[in-house]
Amino acid sequence: MPDIFSDEPKFLTTEKDSTDNSTSDYDGPYVIYRNGSTILKQVVKESNDFVSKSDSTSGFVKGKLITCNINDSLSFVTIIKDTLVVENSVYEMPEKLIAISDIEGNFLAFRDFLINNKVINSNNQWIYGRGHLVLNGDFFDRGLNVTECLWFVYHLEQEAVKNGGYVHFILGNHEIMNMNDDIRYVRNKYIENSKLMNEDYKDLYKQNTELGRWLETKNIVEKIGDYLFLHGGISEELNMLNPAIEDINTRSRSYYFSSKAARQSGDTLMGTIFRSKYSPFWYRGYVEETIKEDSLDLTLRIFDVDKIVVGHTIVDDVRYFYSRKVIGIDTDHAEGDTEGLLIEERKEYRVDRSGIKYEIK
Repeated sequence: MPDIFSDEPKFLTTEKDSTDNSTSDYDGPYVIYRNGSTILKQVVKESNDFVSKSDSTSGFVKGKLITCNINDSLSFVTIIKDTLVVENSVYEMPEKLIAISDIEGNFLAFRDFLINNKVINSNNQWIYGRGHLVLNGDFFDRGLNVTECLWFVYHLEQEAVKNGGYVHFILGNHEIMNMNDDIRYVRNKYIENSKLMNEDYKDLYKQNTELGRWLETKNIVEKIGDYLFLHGGISEELNMLNPAIEDINTRSRSYYFSSKAARQSGDTLMGTIFRSKYSPFWYRGYVEETIKEDSLDLTLRIFDVDKIVVGHTIVDDVRYFYSRKVIGIDTDHAEGDTEGLLIEERKEYRVDRSGIKYEIK
């Protein structure tokens, strides 16, 4: 096996896109726990200018209602949870499941997809019954409604549980990047908003924030019924370590905000997980079809699943790879191609933003 500690991953740079002309706009709220107080900061519009609003209170704000503004005419509310609970790694197969990946701040496409596929109604209420919604990572970066997407998932989790359903939010490379101060894909809007709020953007998702604490409860990989869900894939190098799903999630969690420490820990499993070439949230071997099929079959045996569902690498349509053993679901939402995977009555379909169901090829 190659020396996994011999090179630094490519994602540690912080170069910015010089063509990004976005500027301050609606954003937040950001819930920050600092010096025994809770501070809520957000950017709102007043007299056609965007300004920072701040509110502070002693202690925590469990049960507090917060409002997220998308634009001048669209907003939604959610409630700060009483507790944040670490997610399980393994779940029974629900009666129906819909999965989507790589939203990257495209709130309107995400919400339209959920409404038209009858996961929620136009009032953002859960109508999917005991069904599950799986989100295969990368809700950060590139788009202009990242914070609102995160709070929307946070809201949907509460809605789903009240109605017997469930939402699974799996971490992708862009979540890990933002938790580790790699902001090269963060839009200029957020840098400008941070200045308005007198905050360093890199501090807005740390462990002393509500969204940072919430992200820390999430997993890198989950097994739901006979399916394995993760952002990138299981590399041959990771296979060689014969990892247990609980070990991947539990042992990685303490390194979510310190991936460099994972690579320097001397722990081979952690070094592999947080090394971009082999990482389950960076690996592209399935969609690029560079992994050997016998190694893929080994993954299926290790995790005791029949199929693997991944995002991370764009596909024209939700599609099969390796004789239907892998399903790629990362479509180009920014270009209007929003699709997801529907599993219903043990059958798989691709579904689009309008709610139309197709056969997967």
